[in-house]
Amino acid sequence: MKKVLSCTLVSTFILASCSGGGGGGSTSNNAPETPIQNPYNLTCSSYQSNTQKCSFTHNNIIREYYIYIPSSYTPSSNAPLMFVLHGYGSSATDIMFYSSFQNLAEEDSYIIVYPQGSLLNGVTHWNVGGLTIGPTAISALLNSFKYFFFPANDVDFIETITELVDNEYFINNERIYSTGMSNGGYMSYHLACNTNLFAAVASVTGSMTPETYNNCSPTNATSILQIHGLQDFTVPYTGLPWSKTIPEVMEYWSEYNNCNEDPLSSITDLSDGSYIYFDSYQNCSNTVGVNLILHSTMGHTWPSINNHSMSATAEVWSFFKDYDLNRKIDYKYEKGS
Repeated sequence: MKKVLSCTLVSTFILASCSGGGGGGSTSNNAPETPIQNPYNLTCSSYQSNTQKCSFTHNNIIREYYIYIPSSYTPSSNAPLMFVLHGYGSSATDIMFYSSFQNLAEEDSYIIVYPQGSLLNGVTHWNVGGLTIGPTAISALLNSFKYFFFPANDVDFIETITELVDNEYFINNERIYSTGMSNGGYMSYHLACNTNLFAAVASVTGSMTPETYNNCSPTNATSILQIHGLQDFTVPYTGLPWSKTIPEVMEYWSEYNNCNEDPLSSITDLSDGSYIYFDSYQNCSNTVGVNLILHSTMGHTWPSINNHSMSATAEVWSFFKDYDLNRKIDYKYEKGS
């Protein structure tokens, strides 16, 4: 039986495999008969209401994450799990504050994990291979030293957190999601390209590095949401040598998911003269979604109703909750009617 994490004790976990595929609505509540000591030396302590701060050793680095368990959670909740990843130079607590997914998590009984990136030259980051750009020879040379430049294996870090959470709580392994701001958006795409865990990912002001793009090997139909601003000069819509253009990103995922080539488009005019484009690619494999929300005057920020007449938080969860691994959720089926 799984147990909620203790506040100040070293947790003992049961190693279990993370399922990925199959039909909807399954939970991972099967455990080996004989528990064994958790190899990661995981410790968790109370941080604030319903939130714990956890740390463990990963690849000889002390890594941290914050986990929010809604009051509405019960073992029968079949809870989705959502990762929320901060931007370059930011922190898990920063994005926890400004994204404020907790209220929505209470309403829909999903668990949130806010991981903390590791340090690169004293700055927090997610390892998405940003140095591997340029001509082939240079790319090959840099790629051979990428673990010198970027020592953290963040894909395995996120997979390990998923395993740890799965061993403690009753989660729905077909409803695991990742979103992030800027570098966290890049990392969300990187996870979709390099694992089979995620039903959907959403990037807010992020993109894909050439390394992620060129080596992307997804194994399941994956729902995609991109939120971007035309006035973003940090991660420009039109791209940079180290960042793919947003049209290239949307083209990649629409083609991978076998969607119609041209999206269904609409425009919402706002009272201040700005506007929001909505592109939705149709008839994708397994009814997954590939959507772009593009704001005409937004820069490099996490939009809210107050500052851009749209909430990235609301848009991301509204998108995520419609999809499980490989398909759009049939709510009638989910409700048993």
